[in-house]
Amino acid sequence: MAEAVVEIEDKPSSSITRFVCISDNHDNYDFVLPPGDILLHSGDFTHNGTEKEVLTFLNWLKTLTQYRLKIVIVGNHEWKRFYTKKRYKKLPPAIEQLKTDKSLISDFGIVYLQESSFQDPITGWKFYGSGWLSEHCKDSKEIHQHWFSIPTDTDILLTHGPPNGILDKSMRGTSIGCKELFQSVTTSVKPKLHVFGHVHASYGQMENEDEFGRTVFINASICDSYFRTAHSPIVIDLNRDD
Repeated sequence: MAEAVVEIEDKPSSSITRFVCISDNHDNYDFVLPPGDILLHSGDFTHNGTEKEVLTFLNWLKTLTQYRLKIVIVGNHEWKRFYTKKRYKKLPPAIEQLKTDKSLISDFGIVYLQESSFQDPITGWKFYGSGWLSEHCKDSKEIHQHWFSIPTDTDILLTHGPPNGILDKSMRGTSIGCKELFQSVTTSVKPKLHVFGHVHASYGQMENEDEFGRTVFINASICDSYFRTAHSPIVIDLNRDD
């Protein structure tokens, strides 16, 4: 069982939001979740994209009452059962419950994002989530248009895959992140936090800072390249006023 990793033991003040970041647990739940305010999940919560796995995940989220919000996107394994001819066609029907059941937000604090935004009414943080993959597109022009449609006032960005060159190396050492996503994140959106997964071998975090501000990048993959639970949730504290 992977132990919880909390980088900052004591929350400095009430103005700080503590985010707990996870991704790619692939229907495994034998890891410890640390305390926090908002849970972020960047997809691949199932392994085979079945209805049963989606419902297991949804029921698990409902038990996580220690988090005021649980913000979720899908990954490529949620599309897996409906993948044909190198194109992702549709998601499991159970995902529709995440999309349409408003009681999930009001009763359980579960927010599902699919090429959509959400603003936390309490803290003001603006989230954007995309479970979209480059395989959805016909060409690089369509990929570029998609990633540059992310609202530029996004504070917290969730994607399933990484941007090119940032925590995106496979177990063979090859960089496999998306170049168009990198361009959008670093030149247009510039979020405070970008959470993703997909490339299990590059679990970890790094920062990019320039004259326009700082972005923290987190690859929050729980499983290793062999789909074994090997990594811990990553915790980060952010101040809305910074």
